[in-house]
Amino acid sequence: MLPFVVSCGDSSVTRTLPNVTGTTGDVLVVMDKYMWDGSPGRAVRDYVSPLLLGLPQPETAFTLMPVNPEGFRDIYVAHRNVILTKIEAGSADPVINYARNRWAETQLVVTVTAADTASLAAFIREKGEEIRRSINAVERERLTDWLTNSAGKERSILSAEGSKWELVMPAGWKSDFNREGIMMISAETPSTTQTIMVSVTDRTASRIGCIELADFTQKRMSEEVKGPDGGSFMVIEQKVPVSCRSFRRSATDFIEMRGLWTLEGGFMGGPFISYAFIDSATTRAVVVTGFVYAPREDKRELLRQVEALMYTVKKQQE
Repeated sequence: MLPFVVSCGDSSVTRTLPNVTGTTGDVLVVMDKYMWDGSPGRAVRDYVSPLLLGLPQPETAFTLMPVNPEGFRDIYVAHRNVILTKIEAGSADPVINYARNRWAETQLVVTVTAADTASLAAFIREKGEEIRRSINAVERERLTDWLTNSAGKERSILSAEGSKWELVMPAGWKSDFNREGIMMISAETPSTTQTIMVSVTDRTASRIGCIELADFTQKRMSEEVKGPDGGSFMVIEQKVPVSCRSFRRSATDFIEMRGLWTLEGGFMGGPFISYAFIDSATTRAVVVTGFVYAPREDKRELLRQVEALMYTVKKQQE
């Protein structure tokens, strides 16, 4: 039974949800074993949690944990991300539903219902990217809250052409440099480095696309990030294609690129994310680039943390 707390008084009843369980990137898939071993399970693995592009070693989008419906109880119901599959014979078209905070705080439950296993598998294949983006968005939201709470009031402030841009500065992160129009912060452990660079272009622009973003990212990387010997410098890895997409969030148009970086004249490398948008007040592009170096570690969750922090960049109100 799901635990809950009831407080009584003035005929009011309040239900308090528990915290979610599981770690970042975990997804619980409630599905009969024969379906998990069959086409619906393959659809989840191939379309909801495929191998990620832009990572130097194979890593899937999520860590999938299948559980039979009869076992979906106790601690499982409070899991952070749940894909709940249902077969309802005689039902019409397949249906997908997204619910927040169903059994736990910040929880996302994705319920997929179909008449049979074949239509369930086909529907998951059709909706796989949508499901993946929904889970990613919720994970980013959780991470953003965690990083912001860790930072408290700490911010790294960038000045550019009379405007000021702020970036949340969580515990464990430090400023590498901060000059007019560009700043960089990082977090280091003995085995990993996470870095974010924020810069504002010196020319006005009406739009910025994939080519412009790649050119500007490459320029800033090579100028500002040097190898340990001082003679090498960071560039975008040309042997592996980058991915690029545009999207709209909070009334702002973004262009985003993902790929691998490497050292020109060196032997280091890793994944990066770069995004840009046009500041409507100055018509200059704000470019935010995050990258990870972790030669002996999985990089998916390190990059997810960097991505969440990158999207805390905002203009200070005057």
